[in-house]
Amino acid sequence: MELATIATFSDNGFSDPVFKDSLPTPLAEAGMTKEQWTTFLKSANNSVKFQWGIDTICLFFCNRHNKKIAMNMQKFVQDCDDLLPAGVQVSYKMQTEKQIVSVGYGSGATLETYHKLMFTK
Repeated sequence: MELATIATFSDNGFSDPVFKDSLPTPLAEAGMTKEQWTTFLKSANNSVKFQWGIDTICLFFCNRHNKKIAMNMQKFVQDCDDLLPAGVQVSYKMQTEKQIVSVGYGSGATLETYHKLMFTK
């Protein structure tokens, strides 16, 4: 049974994406405290930080920076059982969407990548 889904947001696409969500009611009802939630988000936000290096800079247009985050997040969800109430599981999904934007007399497209955590019981 799905309890909640949270997703990251980056202010400008170059800043680190972050989870800003408050404790979802279904997780609180499952036994998660605000202190546990704060610890969980801190760990999750450490996992979604961009890791800039020569490979991510050179392969920026191939979305390499987000693919590195995906590897970190997969490891995070495997290791975060002690941060969750008993019976609650978390899974990860990276989703990239093309956003059409209008600028002056023309339009273009940007890629928006979301890192999602889905909680189930």
